Amino acid sequence: MLKKGVTHIKFTKQLFKFGIIGLLNTILTYVIYLVLLNPTNATFAMGVGYGVTSLLGLTLNNHWVFQTGSSLKSVVWKYYATYLFTWVISVLFAHFASNWSLMNPHLIPLVSLIITVPTNFLLSKFWVFNQRHIKEVRRYGSQ
Repeated sequence: MLKKGVTHIKFTKQLFKFGIIGLLNTILTYVIYLVLLNPTNATFAMGVGYGVTSLLGLTLNNHWVFQTGSSLKSVVWKYYATYLFTWVISVLFAHFASNWSLMNPHLIPLVSLIITVPTNFLLSKFWVFNQRHIKEVRRYGSQ
């Protein structure tokens, strides 16, 4: 029974930390966007903001949230595949929700986050930063 409680506490802490990083990255992306908007353009500013904060998110999730201690190159492709997957979900949701006129268009991004944030967290926890899998790669990957 104690192990279940400890596991639940660990899961909750990881979810909380994941949320903090998401909030930090959102704010930082916006700040970078605003700083770069006038000297460049919106596309470049958003691209740089997203690129910088995605690297920050990768590093912090690896070392602080999930504490795998693995090298970034061992998880980077899974990390970006997860973000691509949740981006596709978000874009498809926006497309269908706006075409079906089921909700106020201003609410679509918020509802999308309700879907994509838990999806991203679960994929990150159980696939990208899965410590058991990373240990197996370290042990057997170099053979």
